[in-house]
Amino acid sequence: MKAENQKLYDVIVIGGGITGTGIIHELAKYDIDVALLERKNDIGMGATKGNGGVVHPGYDPHPGTLKAKLNPRGARMYPQLAKDLDFNIRHTGTLVVAYSEQDLKKVDELCDNARINGVEQVERIDAAQLQNREPNINKKALGALLAHTTTMIDPFEVAVAFAENAKVNGTDIFLESEVTGISKDADGNFTVQTNHDTYRTRYIVDAAGIYADDVAAMAGIHEYKIQGRHGNLCVVDKNLPTPIHTVMFPCPSPDTKGIALIPMPHGNYIIGSTATMRTDKEDTSNDAKGIQDLLNGAHHLIPGFDDGSVIRTFAGQRPVALNNDNDFWICESETVPHFIHAAGIQSPGAASSPGIAEYVRDLLADAGLDLKPRPGYNKYRKAPVDFSECTDEEKDQIIAQDPRYGQIVCRCETVTEGEIVAAIHQTLGARTVEGVKRRTRAGMGRCQSGFCQFKVMKILARELGIPEEEVKFEEDHSPVLFGPVKK
Repeated sequence: MKAENQKLYDVIVIGGGITGTGIIHELAKYDIDVALLERKNDIGMGATKGNGGVVHPGYDPHPGTLKAKLNPRGARMYPQLAKDLDFNIRHTGTLVVAYSEQDLKKVDELCDNARINGVEQVERIDAAQLQNREPNINKKALGALLAHTTTMIDPFEVAVAFAENAKVNGTDIFLESEVTGISKDADGNFTVQTNHDTYRTRYIVDAAGIYADDVAAMAGIHEYKIQGRHGNLCVVDKNLPTPIHTVMFPCPSPDTKGIALIPMPHGNYIIGSTATMRTDKEDTSNDAKGIQDLLNGAHHLIPGFDDGSVIRTFAGQRPVALNNDNDFWICESETVPHFIHAAGIQSPGAASSPGIAEYVRDLLADAGLDLKPRPGYNKYRKAPVDFSECTDEEKDQIIAQDPRYGQIVCRCETVTEGEIVAAIHQTLGARTVEGVKRRTRAGMGRCQSGFCQFKVMKILARELGIPEEEVKFEEDHSPVLFGPVKK
């Protein structure tokens, strides 16, 4: 029998990706009761973990769209958020590379978009300037758009930072809580049923990503349809023979920005991504054609790119609201008051997340939610120690306080036992091998956890107080071990 949570929340946010966590981070500033429901066993397990992490400044969205409004605002907020919430951010800039006169016309169009959308420090550069900035770029390039303010983030790290800060400020976060039903009660409030519990709330924000339309349908809302845009991505070793310093895109098509080469905050590179509409919302498999398209795209930008530098492939799906001019779908329901859609958050969703959160906040206020500042609100969050980034003197001090930081578990990324233990016990701690990996980078190096996974598994078992056979790789029913190898 399911339990019933007797508390009446002011707002329940459904979906724990970078959109949903951004919204609870914003709402935590106000003296209201908020809960987040996430069906997976960790934050950021959907489109967020399959995201390239480019904080696009906003030159691409068509003027007048929600993307054009929210993308530039969100991008401008990230540098200060990185300071407040202590997550990594890397200032790279973006190049949109032109290979023809038609491409150069597109560059000029994007420069005009930037001006209309209020994006500063965007310019067209010629071939000589491009070669000077990126010596390994294709010599056939005629020029490029250069957006100086583009930054890079790890979207999963940001989502965790948002969620941890919201939790410290009183937000209730329920993982492994899949919504199974929504009803509107006689008093105007909602009852939300999950696989474990029943909740009541005055307002709902649907940020369920690829499943947002399914969640809305539970409340009797059929105002839009979501379909996934599948994208393959490749992770590239830090020691790329032809390194780059700037995010590089070809000129975009109407549906996608094209296959990019992306320098990540922690030193790796990503090639991403392909764009194919899929009807299966669970399909995050790689395909040979998609991977070859990525490699071809990398060679188009950097002819000397070494295919052997690819150390991992993965895929994700971005939620697309159909028949919506490729825009976000963020509004109050036309048919069910107090139900707010935050749907169709495809690219540039990660860049727009802080702006989306403010926009949803205003929609809730317009719908009647009283937003008074929260007494004692704490806007700061301190990230766990990144041992590899410490000076030798700092490392000595940390090891003296906790010798576990002197035990290297992941040699590729210099991740210590102390960092893994901290990741397990932080505010929203890791509960799986992949959860540790995303928080600490243990297993993200060249060997892809070949030497450290069994050590991570043993630490998880010890710290969680469970048998090693119960340690999950990622999802439910994904044990690392199926029994003893020998007795």
